[in-house]
Amino acid sequence: MAEIARIEEAVKDYGPKKIGPITFTVGGGEIVGYLGPNGAGKSTTIRMLLGLIRPTAGTVRLNGLDPLRRHAKALEGVGYSPELPNLQSFLTPRELLRLAARLHGLGSEAIKSEVPMLLERVGLAEYGDYRIAKLSKGMIQRLGIAQAMVASPRLLILDEPTIGIDPAGVVHFRSVFRDFVKSGGTIVMSSHILSEVEQLCTSLAVIHSGRLVFRGGIQEFIVKGLGSRSVSVEVEKVDEALVGVVRAVQGVMQVTATPSGLLVEVSKDSDPRAEISKAIVGSGAKLLAIGYSRSELDDAYVRSIRGDAE
Repeated sequence: MAEIARIEEAVKDYGPKKIGPITFTVGGGEIVGYLGPNGAGKSTTIRMLLGLIRPTAGTVRLNGLDPLRRHAKALEGVGYSPELPNLQSFLTPRELLRLAARLHGLGSEAIKSEVPMLLERVGLAEYGDYRIAKLSKGMIQRLGIAQAMVASPRLLILDEPTIGIDPAGVVHFRSVFRDFVKSGGTIVMSSHILSEVEQLCTSLAVIHSGRLVFRGGIQEFIVKGLGSRSVSVEVEKVDEALVGVVRAVQGVMQVTATPSGLLVEVSKDSDPRAEISKAIVGSGAKLLAIGYSRSELDDAYVRSIRGDAE
C-alpha cells in the first residue's frame, strides 16, 4: 500500500495549548476516520497536512513532499472540503465549479463535461444556477464536496463532510465516497457521526487533548476499548429455555431478554456469533438476525477519551 500522507512527531504549539506530537501515515485506498472531541486538534492536524499552518516541530509529507516548501506540487491531486465551507455567495454552484476547474487547469471541453457530472453526483443538478446565498446549509455542504472533487483528485481530505446533510443524502454520499476509493482514491475524513465512520471507514485515527491515542482498524479499536462486546439477537419468540441455551455457549458472559430477542454480552477476545446462531437454530427457535451492537464504536470511543480503555 503506497504511502499518501505522513505526519511524524508533528507539534503545533499555541502557547497555552499544544497539539502533538502526532504520528501517523495514510496509505493509498484507505478511508481513514479521524475522530476526537471538539478542540482535540483534528482541524490543526488537517491544516498542517495541507500546508496551511507551519508545525512548531516534526515533519509533514503529502505525496512525499513538504506541503510548506512545495505547496502547489504537494497538493496536486488533493481535494479539500472544510467544515461549513465559506463559498462565494454571489456565484452559482455552476459558476463556482467552473472557476475551480479553470484554477485546476482544465480546458473548456473538460469543464463542459465535468461540471454537470459533479452537480449530478452531489445532488445539485437542479440547483446549479441558484445563487449560493440562496442555498441551504446542507446544499452548501454538498457543493463543498463537489469543489473538492474537481479534476478527479487522488486524495480527498474532508472535515465533517456530511454535517447538515439530510439522511437520504448521507446514504448517497456513502456510495459516492466508496466509488471514489474503488476508482483508486484515498479519503481522510474527520467526523462526529460515529455511525457513518463505522459504516464507511476502513481505519481510524483518534486524537484526544492534542495526542493521538489510537491508529488502526475499527474492530481493533472496539476490542481494545471495550471490556466486553454486545451481540444483538433477533428471534421470533423468546422464552427461558432459549435464554438458557444461549447462556451455555462458550464465551457468553450474560444474556438479557429484549422486546425483539436477546442482548448477549460476550468476552471481547472471542467471537461466538456462529456458535450462538447454531445453538438457537438447534433449539428449534427461529433466528431472524444476529450481529454486534451498532453502538459499540460509540462506547469504545467514549471510553478511549475518558481513559477507561483497558
